[in-house]
Amino acid sequence: MKNQILKISCLVVAVMLSTGLQAQASGTVVGNGGDPVFEFLRATRESMNATIKFVLNQPEEKEKFCKSDRLSVEQSQFCRDFFFKIGQQILILSSGQKPTEFVLREDPLYVQGPDGKPMYVAARTSLGPDGSIEFHRDSLRTMAPVQVLFLITHEFEHKTVINGKSVTDNEQIGPFHSGRELLDAVATSLVSVAKRKGKIGSQFGIRDLFSCEASNGSGQFGAQIAGSRLFQDGNLMTYETSVGSNPMEGSIYFQEDFNTVLRLKFVITEPNNCGNDYQGRKTIVEIIRSKSTGGGVRDESVVSTVIFADNPICTSTQRMVVNYGEIRFACQYFASEGTTSSPFSVGLKKK
Repeated sequence: MKNQILKISCLVVAVMLSTGLQAQASGTVVGNGGDPVFEFLRATRESMNATIKFVLNQPEEKEKFCKSDRLSVEQSQFCRDFFFKIGQQILILSSGQKPTEFVLREDPLYVQGPDGKPMYVAARTSLGPDGSIEFHRDSLRTMAPVQVLFLITHEFEHKTVINGKSVTDNEQIGPFHSGRELLDAVATSLVSVAKRKGKIGSQFGIRDLFSCEASNGSGQFGAQIAGSRLFQDGNLMTYETSVGSNPMEGSIYFQEDFNTVLRLKFVITEPNNCGNDYQGRKTIVEIIRSKSTGGGVRDESVVSTVIFADNPICTSTQRMVVNYGEIRFACQYFASEGTTSSPFSVGLKKK
């Protein structure tokens, strides 16, 4: 019977859900095409994996884990023993040959709460190793990395099995009044380690990777260049990605003479996260002549421009090509990379 029960949680709130209610949250599945929230989830998964590996492989961390003024000595020991029984299971589920799938949904997730009434949740998963973990996009986009790490860890704990069963939220277990309290204690301790060891930060970010080539008629070379996304609204749907616009971004160039280079610059404007509403979507690709005038100052001018009414991140196969005489630059979107540590940009997602 317990394998037919679904568990859902919204941060520290978790309730039971019968399988018959799963269709109520069928919704629109999103998350491919480099969606930023999906990349945040991927990056947080990597942070969780790295933190679990660290705790499991560092003997001195074992005694610290689950120690808290909020837990009794008995609860701390039970929490610690539980984690060291399931930690390797989580790693296999999260990063094994067939890692647990994340599904990002646009439609709100409603389930039956303890009082029998519909209840809004941020995430849910089935008990046991089978099945995906579902997340509500709008709930996650406003969460800090540590909150998402807590949520993901709690969900993965429900997918582990000890003595033939998975821990539910509402049943008493050991010295804990409910499984929820135990799972939250483990998740809280893991978040604490991640923060202390710098494996999780205070901000999310995205950078987009491009595979570029440059040729001048007699030679050719290539490079992988990263552009940082600048989000322009709270729902993370509108953004700008650029290469060569500021010193933080890489670029690719030819030396024209001792003081002058011809370098690539492009700016991608995306109004709706690769959705159907494409008004305002465009890509401007330029070759810039950059000449040193002394004192670290450079005089720059555009010598060639091509404008595409599209976003190569959305199409993934489109090549951005611009020419100036024998000089030719060509770039193609390669991947998106999420981060849980800085506002600009770890889990690589290949197209």
